[in-house]
Amino acid sequence: MNYQQCLQYLNTFKRFGDKPGLHRIRKILSKLGNPEKNIKCVQIAGTNGKGSTAAMSASILQSAGYKVGLYTSPHLFQYNERIKINNQNISNADFCRQLGVIKKVLKKNPEINPALFEILTAIAFLQFRDKQIDIAVLEVGLGGRLDSTNVIKAIVAVITNIDLEHTEILGKTKEKIATEKAGIIKSNSVVITGETNKKLLKIFGQIAKKNKSKFSIFKKNEISLQKYSAHGQIFNFKKYKNLEIPLMGQHQLLNSSLAVIVAESLQKKGFDNIDEKSIRQGLKNVSWPLRLEIVHQNPKILIDVGHNIHGIKAIKQSIDEIFKKSNKILILGCSYDKPYKQMAKTLSELSDKIILTKAKYHGEEIKELEKVLDKSGKTIYLTNNVTKALQIAKKIVKRNTLIMILGGLYLGAEARQKIKTIFR
Repeated sequence: MNYQQCLQYLNTFKRFGDKPGLHRIRKILSKLGNPEKNIKCVQIAGTNGKGSTAAMSASILQSAGYKVGLYTSPHLFQYNERIKINNQNISNADFCRQLGVIKKVLKKNPEINPALFEILTAIAFLQFRDKQIDIAVLEVGLGGRLDSTNVIKAIVAVITNIDLEHTEILGKTKEKIATEKAGIIKSNSVVITGETNKKLLKIFGQIAKKNKSKFSIFKKNEISLQKYSAHGQIFNFKKYKNLEIPLMGQHQLLNSSLAVIVAESLQKKGFDNIDEKSIRQGLKNVSWPLRLEIVHQNPKILIDVGHNIHGIKAIKQSIDEIFKKSNKILILGCSYDKPYKQMAKTLSELSDKIILTKAKYHGEEIKELEKVLDKSGKTIYLTNNVTKALQIAKKIVKRNTLIMILGGLYLGAEARQKIKTIFR
């Protein structure tokens, strides 16, 4: 199969399986010779910050000289982004080769009927085995207990935080969601969390104790912000002074601090190359696109792909702090399967000029967004076309104005690809 044929084949699979469970991925991996066996890994679950924490952890390990596999989701532009080794996407050739192997297995065993995410997870494990990585960092796709990544025993399990999400699958309460995410905790591992809710910490602690795992509670008061700008942040954490990250937002201080604790835990687990130098270098070099990222200067354009209430509030707080002296134009579009009413209300507070638009994929109708902001007193522009939304912004932008593109993954990715053409 060539790459386009691979994409067509993947599009024949459902995004999620008919029933949550590990039975399908286990059958696939068994037929493939269990490529996940003997892979050492860090597994990261949580409502927000999973991907950032995973990217930072992988960057630190790479700076320490290890060959690091990184598996994250979703992707921004193409599936290859989800599977990296030492920050390099899997090549089209390797992606198609591994998918070809899986396709043969599924042709002989059609009863498996896997979901798309399960196939991508299997590709990642095959690639990591074939390239003989030293360690993998795996971001959980959904929940934890029944997520496809949970077929592997992590030596370090991270739960960033808990908020209400995917309640139809994970449960209606934070306690139920916490229990699902704590399903990644395995025997004799290290468990790290950035959660502060005492009830949820008790759940994590009990499950860690049951599995004879060390439970490490992260303390926010050990973080001290020293300096921030549109280029990143400098902060102190525990014994480490003036750590640098090229990412904006106080929430990224939490994520980077979790990554430091991951690194320290791995050092105690035999990854002796990790030291303060590799921690510093790894954080400084991390790349995690479209997270409060300035993608264009003159005019200044910022994109963030946060798409739940917890994340949106963190985005708004960061923009308020960093760009308080700037005039602002908001290009807003949300996915129809997200809490768009709350998201639109929160983000609309950032600007008096709002351009409502719709991404090609998963976009909520702009008339629905308009209803939310109907009596807000804002100047509202409407267009179903992201290109036109950018053109409107270009027409009305003035000096010292920040154009913000917010509300969802698909909007951010689509806008990013079109900005160079429109803002030359």
